[in-house]
Amino acid sequence: MKKILVLGGSNCQKNAVLYGKSLGYEVIVADYSETPAAGRYADRLIQVSTFDAEGCIRAAKEIGIDGVMTMGTDQPVLTAALVADALDLPSPISPKKAKAVTNKKIMKAIFQANEIPAANYAVIHEGSTLDDFSALSSPIVLKPLDSQGQRGVYRLEDKALVFQYLDQTLSFSREKEALLEEYYPSDEITVSGWIHESQLTILTITDRILLQDPIHIGICTSHRFPSRHMGNYKEIKEISEKIVTAFDLSSGPLYIQMLIGDKGIMVNEVAARIGGAFEDVIIPCISGFHILNAVFRTALGMEVDMTPLQDFDCSRSSVEASVQLMFADEGVISTITPLEELLGLDHVIDAGYNYQPGEEIKSIENATARFGHCVLVSDSGRGSIGASIDQFQRKLQILDEKGHNLYKVL
Repeated sequence: MKKILVLGGSNCQKNAVLYGKSLGYEVIVADYSETPAAGRYADRLIQVSTFDAEGCIRAAKEIGIDGVMTMGTDQPVLTAALVADALDLPSPISPKKAKAVTNKKIMKAIFQANEIPAANYAVIHEGSTLDDFSALSSPIVLKPLDSQGQRGVYRLEDKALVFQYLDQTLSFSREKEALLEEYYPSDEITVSGWIHESQLTILTITDRILLQDPIHIGICTSHRFPSRHMGNYKEIKEISEKIVTAFDLSSGPLYIQMLIGDKGIMVNEVAARIGGAFEDVIIPCISGFHILNAVFRTALGMEVDMTPLQDFDCSRSSVEASVQLMFADEGVISTITPLEELLGLDHVIDAGYNYQPGEEIKSIENATARFGHCVLVSDSGRGSIGASIDQFQRKLQILDEKGHNLYKVL
């Protein structure tokens, strides 16, 4: 029985745990929490942070794993590469390349060196002054170099406010520097793909619908396929292929966030992983390519069957998909609509909650406040899924002790 270490135990990794077990593997989950959502399905839970590469390496050596993987989250990509390197295990990406796609300082420098369109930026630290980023136009966005889930990301109208927020941003980082970039008014899209022998196949292009908050930006409330920007497919593909070359990626998953506005397409971020909006669920429905299976096979050094992707073009797909990422008002949960009722609705193929009755929902400051998810897919033609989304939104009840529905339709 092969042993697979899955880095991360949230609902984003639940499908990986279940799928690994369905293949007959022994699945070990590493997570900082004592009771992570996906941990209950694993054969073994190791309580170690996925940011703690040395701790994960020690655990991996003690267990004697055959492969390591992650999905849906940024920083464990680097840890997975370091674990694989330390144990001489297969990996689609080296530690150096993993660092480039998980550290925004390195990432931005690669964008700049390879003429990949991106917002103007500066790297700052606690000793910086206004003069160090005077060339940037307001508003500006302050980000950690190496965090995830929109933690420590702030949109600021006044550049002087940077120094009020810098400590908070750095508190979510292992680095002593942070990223500042010009805010670009735009629509946001995501590109998910698979790289085989340095050649990229784009699997989906989705609209990334965001929470409208003046300060806490980038918090995603839903994904929609096909994107309304499919008319830009040729340029999106060209930029995506340029990224593969610039970062010297030869195999594995690719996830790109792009911004489309009056100045054209700009690249926001790049990641070498399956996206965190349950792309592992919608990609097989749209492309016929089982991307989660491909990640497992790559982690074990096995060949990936590329047959389903021969002549595949996501811009010609007739499938429609929506990933609803739920948020709720602050309050203590009394009751929640049973998942079985959501899963019984038209076009719903997956759903999950991150909270349970009795738990308190905090204010929305980043993506960690997400209440849950619901995935809807239809192959009945464009426009067929809208009524099902409305039905889902009417069905979901997150009631507090006074019977108020905390669910926010965003």
